Amino acid sequence: MNPRSICGPASPPARVVRIRAFTLGLCALMSLNALGFNSSLQPEEVHEAYSLGQTSNHEELADFLNQYEHDFKAPADNSIAYVSSVEFQTPYDQIVLRSLRTTQYTNFQAQEDYQANPDLVIVRVIVALKSGYVGPAPPADSFKVVVSQAKPIEPRKVDSTVLCNPWYATETPTFSDCMTYMREILLKFDASQFGPGRATVKITLPDGKTTETKYDLDRLK
Repeated sequence: MNPRSICGPASPPARVVRIRAFTLGLCALMSLNALGFNSSLQPEEVHEAYSLGQTSNHEELADFLNQYEHDFKAPADNSIAYVSSVEFQTPYDQIVLRSLRTTQYTNFQAQEDYQANPDLVIVRVIVALKSGYVGPAPPADSFKVVVSQAKPIEPRKVDSTVLCNPWYATETPTFSDCMTYMREILLKFDASQFGPGRATVKITLPDGKTTETKYDLDRLK
């Protein structure tokens, strides 16, 4: 009589157990790398990002930032509005930017800031009106931004702020030379909303024209 019929299924051979364990470990590793970029930063990675923002090696810093910020020139056609820049800010990039732009910023502050929002991803779009435009300022909802990977990704929050309005310059004190209307649109996401591969940012302007740019998330930190 087959002992399995009495005692139940036999334990799998040790080799099968090892294969299963290896497979489970591989799956766990793949899940950690499901994102194109790393949103679970270790303290040494936060320090690395902080140090990059403090570096005097301007070429190294520029090479890094150019991966995250895509700049555009004003078009030569009769468009009244255009996209000035698009930024895809990963948690790592946000530390670099904060370290670069904040006076007397410390590594301790960088660690605290990251822990406060470890999964935050920001897509920042700057739109502008061409110099010489004399009509009314377009309403905020006439600028539409869609971020997608195969399908649109709904942001957790959207903020839209006028950075410069030459018709009401006193309302935009952050610009000492406010000559051209500029608006900042911030789309905030959770890192878990993104997967590996490319992400597309598409901006539709008030006149219906569109600007599109892509990010290879597998190349970002």
